[in-house]
Amino acid sequence: MIEFTNKIYVERPLKEVFEFISDFENLPKWNYYVTEANKLVDGPVDVGTQYHQVRKTDQQQFQVVEYEQNQVVAIETLPPERKLRMRFQFDPVNGGVEITDTWQLEADAPGPLNWLAKKKVKAAVSQNLAKLKRLLEHGRVTLQDGRVEMLERVS
Repeated sequence: MIEFTNKIYVERPLKEVFEFISDFENLPKWNYYVTEANKLVDGPVDVGTQYHQVRKTDQQQFQVVEYEQNQVVAIETLPPERKLRMRFQFDPVNGGVEITDTWQLEADAPGPLNWLAKKKVKAAVSQNLAKLKRLLEHGRVTLQDGRVEMLERVS
């Protein structure tokens, strides 16, 4: 199992940041590896809400497994995919939000290869979080693959 945590600070209101991140249809706007994410059910996001995402090399489904408004949201991939759990915790700090992003990923590689995979994945996640911060704070970001994403409005 590969486990790691990244933290970022976003200088935006807690409610706005939580709503943006917990709407996983926004993933392609800040994660270059995800090209499409669609909610599979109508209604508000809550525990059990499922999504289908298209990534650069594959597709998968995941569901929300933890949801506390303005505090925490977590998702897990659904079988037959390798298990991944992503958990975002939101803490208000100085008018902004500190986001703690914790990953637990079922590993394919043994021993030292596992360590290398963890280092590579953690760095990629950190880059994506930096893109998220840029998008939320400035309303525009250029992703690693050259896509330019913009928010409709930033106050």
